[in-house]
Amino acid sequence: MDKTIRAKKALGQHFLVDPGYSRRIVDFAALQPTDFVIEIGPGTGRLTRFLLDRVAHVIGIELDSELVEHLKHALSQYFQTGQFQLLEQDVLEVDWTRPVPASSSLSSQLLSRTGPTVKVVGNLPYNIATRIIRMTCESTAGFQTATFMTQKEVAERILAGPGNRDYGYLTLLVEYRYSRRRGFDVPPGAFRPRPKVVSHVFQLEPRPSPGDSSEFGHFDRIVQWAFGQRRKTLWNNLLPRVHEAERLDEALRQAGIDHKARPETVTLDQFLQLSRMLSLAQ
Repeated sequence: MDKTIRAKKALGQHFLVDPGYSRRIVDFAALQPTDFVIEIGPGTGRLTRFLLDRVAHVIGIELDSELVEHLKHALSQYFQTGQFQLLEQDVLEVDWTRPVPASSSLSSQLLSRTGPTVKVVGNLPYNIATRIIRMTCESTAGFQTATFMTQKEVAERILAGPGNRDYGYLTLLVEYRYSRRRGFDVPPGAFRPRPKVVSHVFQLEPRPSPGDSSEFGHFDRIVQWAFGQRRKTLWNNLLPRVHEAERLDEALRQAGIDHKARPETVTLDQFLQLSRMLSLAQ
């Protein structure tokens, strides 16, 4: 890592410095020469260089003004050719239905092509990783795949299956929108400064929504209520919210969920059916 660049703890920065893992991320993302890549938090540009060697265009989203200036200097040749563009903004303000803003000169190129053409890659800041992922879940994602690196604890919650202790609200929110693909661990020694935890690389691919756009909000609330207190049964978590035992009883029966079931044993399909039944009964 450049001696002049210091990671900012307030921004959750841990810069990937091991070139071997940068190469593995690019390979795992299955990038093609014609792809457009949006990189979340390019940082010092170590991973960015590998992306630029592989694809047609990279757009970096970076909030840290010091890093923006560093990238403009370190990757100046790619700026000059137009292969690399940098947006100095908060990633949490990106509209993921149209991740390339109209102000970008690449926008018209992307929108004129048929089919999904954008892929997202990001070593997500630890302190906002779940917020970024949740934000993409709240809209119809305008990208083909997203290859993310987060701390392993967050990745395990996203990749878990029913009955697993990590299975919960975040799991179901992500599964509602995406197919999930497990990748590989990245040890603390691959970063500067060295984090205290292992990281994990995984991939999300948008899939047809299991419900229409009006259903997502209600599904989101039901799942949040369901996991309000993990030690309680689904029935005990939902009844104070639903208020009507008979209504909840019928919804559980229709969804094929046992009254004594705990939320971590209930599948996405069952939660979808439960959400629909409770919505219809309103």
